[in-house]
Amino acid sequence: MSFVQTARLISQRMNTSPSGNSDSFRIVLIDDEPSVLHALSLLLKAIGYECITFPKPAEAIAFFQTEERKKYQLILCDLRMPDFDGMAVLAARTKHCPELPFVLMSGHATSSDVEEALQHGAAGFLAKPFTPDQIHEIVAELRG
Repeated sequence: MSFVQTARLISQRMNTSPSGNSDSFRIVLIDDEPSVLHALSLLLKAIGYECITFPKPAEAIAFFQTEERKKYQLILCDLRMPDFDGMAVLAARTKHCPELPFVLMSGHATSSDVEEALQHGAAGFLAKPFTPDQIHEIVAELRG
């Protein structure tokens, strides 16, 4: 079963919808692949998190400069994207909202990519493809 299928199945079984609860944990998702962005959003919402999605890194960077970003507690970002890569997004996060933990995701990262991200303030790294349990574990760990 693919990640997208798994996310849909979990979402259907849990029959969850955004609660509008102001105390819920909110996550910023950034990925240029629409299917990955959609599946990850479905999965995280099924687990109980709220998400805002950005298919374009420039849109996410602009969002970091708004007051709205203060409602979010975590950023999950793909490493390899056109225009801006995840490292550029990490640098923008560090400039505009350093209080938000940042996790990079990639199916093509090298060990030096991971080291560089961690040295520049990333809180973690997820290798694609990852399982629903792996994403849940890292989010739960960063949530505290």
